[in-house]
This record gives sequence, C-alpha cells and structure tokens, in this order.
Amino acid sequence: MAIFVGEHSATIDDKGRIVLPAAFKKAVGEMELEFVIVEKNRLGKCLDIHTEETWAENVKQFRKKLNPLDPRHDKLLQVYFQNFTRIGVAANGRINIPNEYLEFASLKKMVKFIGMYTSIRLVDASEKNQTEVTDEEYLEMLRMLKGNDEG
Repeated sequence: MAIFVGEHSATIDDKGRIVLPAAFKKAVGEMELEFVIVEKNRLGKCLDIHTEETWAENVKQFRKKLNPLDPRHDKLLQVYFQNFTRIGVAANGRINIPNEYLEFASLKKMVKFIGMYTSIRLVDASEKNQTEVTDEEYLEMLRMLKGNDEG
C-alpha cells in the first residue's frame, strides 16, 4: 500500500492534465499504477485521488454497513458511486481530470497535492484552503482529541 505525505504544487494545463508529484510517484513504488480513482469530496469541495487498491478496500468497508434490501441504502450506494471516476495514468504520471470534476472542486490552474496517508487531496492553490488552520487552532484540535481518548 502506498503512503502519501507532504504538500506539492502543480499546474493543470488547458486540457485538464496534471502530473502527479515525483514524491507521490515514488511512494507508489513498484505498484503498477495504470489507473487511479478520483473522488468528488463533498466535505471539502476538493478532489481525493485513490489507488485502485485503497479505493476497493474503502468500498468494501462502506458496503458492509449497507442492507442490500433497504431502498434507502440502495439509493445511497448509487449516489456514493456517482462521486467517483476511474482515470488512466500515463507512464510519466500524468492524469487527465474530467472538466466536471475540475469545476466541482473549482480547480483552475495552480493546485496543491496534499498527502492524506492512503490518498491524495487535490485543492486549488490560488484560494485560501478551508482546511488551513492557525497553530493555535491545530493545537486545540489535538487537545480535544486527547481529551476524547481519556473519556
């Protein structure tokens, strides 16, 4: 399994093509990365990029929680899968993100790849990212989690 960490800047060309950062290609290592799964992340209005292996495991865990005979669960599964697309990866690590996905995440020209452990987040670099926090906010969140561990 590939582990992604760090932040890297990149440029999307006029055709929606972008090259994965060298550090992320290195993290993939010997895995044959022919395809990635791109997700519309509705929490952050950004895109998350998954290897097929990681995505398949996530789907497996999600489906375990569903009752196949419940019509609401069936509808949820349909909407869930509408958030993903499978994209080929060129030999140099270039991917071509569909316009619908670029528009969803408001990705224009300059973007940031953010390693998120087993996935990669893709956000617009020209606007202040909603996930950016001050040092004080970050430390407070860590303290809150620590407090939850003790309860």
